[in-house]
Amino acid sequence: MVQQIEEILGTTITEYTPNAIKFEGLSLEGLQQTIEEGYTTPSASFNAAPSISSFIEFGQHCQEKGVTATFDGIAFADRETPNLVVDTITVIGVQSLDFAGKFVQFVWGCDEMEISSQKLFAWWD
Repeated sequence: MVQQIEEILGTTITEYTPNAIKFEGLSLEGLQQTIEEGYTTPSASFNAAPSISSFIEFGQHCQEKGVTATFDGIAFADRETPNLVVDTITVIGVQSLDFAGKFVQFVWGCDEMEISSQKLFAWWD
């Protein structure tokens, strides 16, 4: 499982916990591929974070606006059917306050948020 997820991520996964693999910087296309290849489901979510389908929908909105969203999360390795989830979103290239407002609406209730001229970031614990 680890090697296949590494191929989707395009990088080596370096952080392991006893039952989960942490990943960073997954593209929208990579996130969509995790569904296509059966690593997760559209309804999968982690704690209070949005579902995978919600992250994909917001990522598509980002693409339409010419900005880039990446996703961090966890793949549970001890399950019969691995269920990858996302717990962080980072958006780079934002040019408008209106879009930053849409980001805040999307991530409302997150545990940590960063909004700057460099990036938008939200994380759920």
